[in-house]
Amino acid sequence: MPPRAAPPRSALPTFDEAPSVILVAGDVDFFVEEEAGRVLDHLANGGAEILRFDEEASPDVVSDALLNRSLFSPRRVVVLDVSRWLGTTSPGKLFEQAIEGWERGGAAGRKQAYRAARSLLSTLGASARGNPEELADAVGKRIRRREGLEVFVEILRELPEEKAGGPGVMPALRALLERPRPNDGVVALLTATAPPAGAGFAAEIERQGLLVSASVGKDAAGALARLARQRAKERDVTVDPDAIERLRANTDENPQLFAAEIGRLIQWAGPGGRIRAADVGESVEDEASEDLYKLYDAIGQRDAADALRRIERIFDGRDIRTGDKPLEVDEYVLPFVVLGRITDELRSMMLVRERLERAGLAQSDAARNISSFNSRVMPLLAESVEPFGKSLFRGSPWRWFFVAQRASRYTTEELARALIRAPEIDVKLKNSAPPREALSDYVAGVIAGAS
Repeated sequence: MPPRAAPPRSALPTFDEAPSVILVAGDVDFFVEEEAGRVLDHLANGGAEILRFDEEASPDVVSDALLNRSLFSPRRVVVLDVSRWLGTTSPGKLFEQAIEGWERGGAAGRKQAYRAARSLLSTLGASARGNPEELADAVGKRIRRREGLEVFVEILRELPEEKAGGPGVMPALRALLERPRPNDGVVALLTATAPPAGAGFAAEIERQGLLVSASVGKDAAGALARLARQRAKERDVTVDPDAIERLRANTDENPQLFAAEIGRLIQWAGPGGRIRAADVGESVEDEASEDLYKLYDAIGQRDAADALRRIERIFDGRDIRTGDKPLEVDEYVLPFVVLGRITDELRSMMLVRERLERAGLAQSDAARNISSFNSRVMPLLAESVEPFGKSLFRGSPWRWFFVAQRASRYTTEELARALIRAPEIDVKLKNSAPPREALSDYVAGVIAGAS
């Protein structure tokens, strides 16, 4: 969308404090449904009547559930997907989601295909009634796609008649949204995949209700692994842990790309099949960018194999970044920039190490956890240095905590030798030495503690 960041679970309102309409939105339906489940558990804590409506529900029944309180409980939560009514910014993307869901198969796959197909038709102002071949051809011309139209025809032929039409339910949702906070006994928990940003009903909910982001969160590896295992289970496919890790790396942890590729691999494997890391390597292009922080971590771990692999990746033409910040430099300047970044990190490691040794603190203890680091180390690093009158250690404590962790496996002498050797590598690069070979030799020497 992208929606604003999801509030921590502890920050979500209780049912009695919640607005009448809550929207859970995100780019991948798996994470939307997962987050909606968590929000529902939070709202229903203490008891509530829960009503779930699918696409076949009558609009009159849905509207009645939204606008009237329960006869059996003081609290009612109405769960409803509104993706097809909110639309999307990309008809082409909806077409791809429909094809992907159909090829994925199973109840969940067909649900995705029908939902995306209805949203696409709604976005284009077309009706699902009529000849499927003619309708698919018209859609193909509008979105300038020919590939996949035969599959889209199959979807249209099987598309159930929609009973819960938007015109019948949207007025009830708007009326509910306009009720004063908090709710009067009914909360609509809505879900939407890839709704348009900053406009329409989603924007109204953000202003008057509550918009919750559904994303991978901080544990991207764990979230994407859950997605892969669940999608594979739906089709009776086995996916190796190494395959998930390889796919996560190749897609640069992009949730949409990961979901699309795992869906394609599951379709390829078929029921009873198995996906191995080699299958991912053969069929999924490695489009991941390379993070210089990962190189720093490899150096800090004294893991030569990983560090040299990352040097190779830096010079194979892919995008380079430091965290979320892209490193946009000319290819001829890149070797010097990388050398400069490595030596800056080594210098920081040596400064932290020297400061701790001077204070008589054990490096391993100081870098054990952030709490210990903040209480024992940061006050030392924050001290002013003469004649500058300020600390040399500016920035987030987390930055220096990670530096301290990397420095804990080196001696001050090893780091000093590494810095002394850096000008030699700079001269080699200026004399047209192959960049990856020169930097690989330098990093290998740093890790080995070469004199």
